Amino acid sequence: MPVALRTADTGMRHPGEDTRLASARAMLTAGKPDKAESLVKRMLHYQPDHAGALHLAGQIARARGRLVRAVQLLEKAAAARPDAADIWCDYGLALKAAGRHDEAVAAQRCVAGMLPASPLALANLGAACIAAGLTAEALSHLARADALAPGNAEILYNLGNAQLRAGDWPAAEAAFSRALDVEPLHAGAKTNLASVYKEQGRLEDALALLRVARAMHPDNADAEWNLALSLLTAGAWKEGWAHYEARRRIPGFALRHLRPAPWDGSPLDGRRLLVHAEQGMGDAIQFCRYLKHAAACGGEVAFLVHDRLAPLLSTLDVDIRVLEAGGKTPRYDVEAPLMSLPHLLRRPDAGADRSPYLKADPARVGRWRQVLPADGRITVAIAWQGCPDYAADTRRSIPLARFGPLAALDGVRLVSLQKGGGAEQLGLQGWAGRVAAPDETLDADGAFLDSAAILRNADLLVTSDTAMAHLGGALGVETWLALAHVPDWRWGRDGETTPWYSGMRLFRQRSPGDWDGVFAAIAAELRKRLP
Repeated sequence: MPVALRTADTGMRHPGEDTRLASARAMLTAGKPDKAESLVKRMLHYQPDHAGALHLAGQIARARGRLVRAVQLLEKAAAARPDAADIWCDYGLALKAAGRHDEAVAAQRCVAGMLPASPLALANLGAACIAAGLTAEALSHLARADALAPGNAEILYNLGNAQLRAGDWPAAEAAFSRALDVEPLHAGAKTNLASVYKEQGRLEDALALLRVARAMHPDNADAEWNLALSLLTAGAWKEGWAHYEARRRIPGFALRHLRPAPWDGSPLDGRRLLVHAEQGMGDAIQFCRYLKHAAACGGEVAFLVHDRLAPLLSTLDVDIRVLEAGGKTPRYDVEAPLMSLPHLLRRPDAGADRSPYLKADPARVGRWRQVLPADGRITVAIAWQGCPDYAADTRRSIPLARFGPLAALDGVRLVSLQKGGGAEQLGLQGWAGRVAAPDETLDADGAFLDSAAILRNADLLVTSDTAMAHLGGALGVETWLALAHVPDWRWGRDGETTPWYSGMRLFRQRSPGDWDGVFAAIAAELRKRLP
C-alpha cells in the first residue's frame, strides 16, 4: 500500500437562500444533522424538485457517509439548477468521495467554466484531477489557483500533492512548507511533507515530523498510518504494526467492514474467527503465513479471500476454511483483517515463517513440464508490470525493454508470466522471439495456479515488485526482485536479502529511475551461472 495521499476540498460559498433552508443549514452547522435532515425532508415532500433543498439534503447525506444517496440528490439538484456553481461544486465533491473520479473532474470543470477566475474552483478541479490520475492537468490548475490566491494553505497543500504525484520532490517540499508557514497546525501538510522526505530517502526526518504530527493530531488517522509505514520501513516492527491499525479509521480504505466484533488477539476458546484479506493479492499471499498462528489460538478460523485467489491459498497447510468473498459468509464470533495479525498475535518480526508455505498443483506442474521441457538452458520466469490502478505503479513496474540484457544471454530461456496490462509490451521487443509466452488461458481458472506450476519448472524468477514476487517467495522458488530507489516499506532501505523470504534476493536502484543499472547487475549475476 502506498503512502496515504490526501487532498483538501475547499468548498464554495452558498448564495442567498430562503428562511427554511437557512434554518436547516444553521442546524447542520450547529451539529444537529437529524433536525436539519427532517426539515429538508419536509420541504422536499411538498417541493420534490426544490434545488436548494436537494442540495442541502445531498450535503447532509455526504456528511453522513451515504455517498450513493448524496450523489443522487446532488445530481438532481444540479439538473434543476444547471447554472449554480455551488451545487455543481458539491456534486463534484460527492462524486470524488464516491470514487467516481472521471465524473468528479467533469463536474469541477463545469464549475471552473462558470468561475474561471475563482481560485477555489480551480483548486477543487485540481484536487479532482489528482484523484483521477490527471497529474499534469492538476498541476496546471493548482499553479494558477496559487497565483490567484497566494498564501492559501489548502491550495498549497493540493499543489504539493500534485507535485508529489509527479515525483517533483523539491517543488512538493516547497509547497508543503509554504502551507505550514501559513497554517502551522495543518496535519495533512505535515503528513505529506514527511512523505516527500521519505521519497528522498530522508527516513529519519520523515519519522521525526510524523511523530510531531501524531502528537499534535492524535486522532488523525492519516498521520498515524504514514508513521506506521515509515516505522515498518525502518524495521521497527512492533511499533509499526501497532500504528498500522490506524488504517481501520481511514475512510475508503480497502478493508471489509463486517458484523462480528473485532478480535483482540486473545485465546479464542472455541470462538469462530473470520480473517479477511485486504489490499492487494500480493498482501494476501505474503501475510497468509500468519493464519497458522491464529489457528493455534483454540478456535475455528476461516479466511475470506478474493474468489480467484481461493484455490491457491487453499494449499496452505493449516486447519482453516478458505472462503470465497463472492459467496455466502457463515456467521462468526469475531473478525480481523489479515494484516492485523502480526499485531494481534504479537508476532511483529518480519522473519516469521520464512519457509515455503504455498504449493503448486502437482498435475499442473507435470503438464507445464511437457510444455517447457528441460533443454540445458537456464529457465528464467519474468514479470514486469503490476496493477496499473495502484497509485505508485509507475515507480514499481518496469518497462519490459529493461529486461533486454537477460534476453541477450545465450543459454537462458525466458518465460513470460505477465498477464493483462503490460503483456502487450512483449510484441514491441526485437528479442520477443526468445521469450516463451503462454496464451490467454494462463491462470484462467484461478489466480496464479498456472504461474505457480511454471515457477516450479523454472530455475529462477526475475520480477518487479508485484504479487508475482510474493508468489515466488511463498513457493520457495529462487526469486530476484528488482526494486525502485525508494521501494515499498516491506523491503526496507538497504540490503540484498529480506526477512520475509529465504530464497529472495533484492536488486536495488542506485538512483531514482536507474533500471538499466539494476538489470546490468542481474545479467552479470545470471551470467555467472552459465556453463
